[in-house]
Amino acid sequence: MIKKDNHPLIDDYLASVVRQVKARELHKDIRQEIADHLEELVSLKLEEGSSEEDAARWAVSQMGEPSAVGAELNKVHKPRIPWGLIGWVTVLLLISFVAMYAVELSYAGKHRAGSEIPFLLKKLEFTAIGLVAMIALLFFDYRRMLHYSWFIYAGTVLISIGTAVFGRQVNGMKAYISLGPIQLDWMTTSVYLFIIAAAGLLHNRDLSPRSTWKQHLLLLGIPTLLYMLGPSLSSILLYVVSYLIVLYSATKRLRDILLPVGMLVAFFVTLVGLSGNAVRRLSAFWGPYADPDGAGYMYIQMNQAIRSAGWWGHGLGAVNTRLPEIHTDHLFTYLVYSLGWLGGTVVVVCAVLFAVQMLHVIGNVRERYGKTLISGLGSMIAIQFIWNLGMSTGVLPILGGISLPFLSYGGSHLLAEMAAMGIMFSVYRRKDMIRSRI
Repeated sequence: MIKKDNHPLIDDYLASVVRQVKARELHKDIRQEIADHLEELVSLKLEEGSSEEDAARWAVSQMGEPSAVGAELNKVHKPRIPWGLIGWVTVLLLISFVAMYAVELSYAGKHRAGSEIPFLLKKLEFTAIGLVAMIALLFFDYRRMLHYSWFIYAGTVLISIGTAVFGRQVNGMKAYISLGPIQLDWMTTSVYLFIIAAAGLLHNRDLSPRSTWKQHLLLLGIPTLLYMLGPSLSSILLYVVSYLIVLYSATKRLRDILLPVGMLVAFFVTLVGLSGNAVRRLSAFWGPYADPDGAGYMYIQMNQAIRSAGWWGHGLGAVNTRLPEIHTDHLFTYLVYSLGWLGGTVVVVCAVLFAVQMLHVIGNVRERYGKTLISGLGSMIAIQFIWNLGMSTGVLPILGGISLPFLSYGGSHLLAEMAAMGIMFSVYRRKDMIRSRI
């Protein structure tokens, strides 16, 4: 601890140094570290027979000019901005504007359902709102969320129950809640909130076996059950995988995720065995031509759309009456159909480079809560990219509700994704401004 009876020269020196450092969270640590070093120097001089005044003056002179020391420390601990990741988010948003313009042209070409929707204009509006949220969260101190983790969890559970009972049903799922003129896709939003809550609740976890069971019941069992009531298999997939990544990030031990993995494998095997619809979907994935007019129809249409595209595609805004929902779940398939394999390759490369930058950001964060938080949020976005691209090319089974992050049409998922990026930027911004506790 810093002595209260430091020599006035030392107190003045410490005050001058920390005055240069903008990261106020580190002032106490910096003062303590420098004070300890000065105390050692003073002790050396006192042992040589110097007076306290001379010892303090000599010790301060050995440390260098306080303005220079403070400026150097401020440079080390200044806020950081992940410009690389921001750049790739910008690129993906620009691609999304082109995609929405192409969708408008395609729908209008055959007067299809949805042709009256100004997709590009709406996308620009959603993006503008998302940018405001992202910038606000960039300057928000993410550590404040840690103290409200239980509140976030409980609130998300209650609203999810209300949505399952009173929510508006779309495509067989009760996913939307009405907030006046605004329709919020709560099923999508809640996954991000559950992950934020899980990161906080696992931060100060109790390692006893009994508490571990309770932890898995609350953080894994209850959200999964709520998504089954939807029902939303895509939300289950996104949350479960992201939760396991958060759990590993918080514990750093593979054995801690074996129990929940075992529970989930048993659960999904039972679910598939009891659900005839799930069996038909899996059968269609492995052999779509066995039921070409039923469960295998979409696999066949996507395959034909991609195969017919060639390197240059059928042109921007090309009409394809066999592909439904080209503005959401099947946007990538349509982009390949209209812009060709070359256009699809550009999208994939941009997604990969975005993921690489995201991993770079996560890897450079040392503070434990921040790293766990952005590991979960980042994994959610990465999983959506992987699954959407995979199902669009026939590599993975079709799962409704998994859109292409930043590119697909829709306000709720775009706002959630940009808010998640804002939190990630906030964590990275403070990575050198706070003392890491691994």
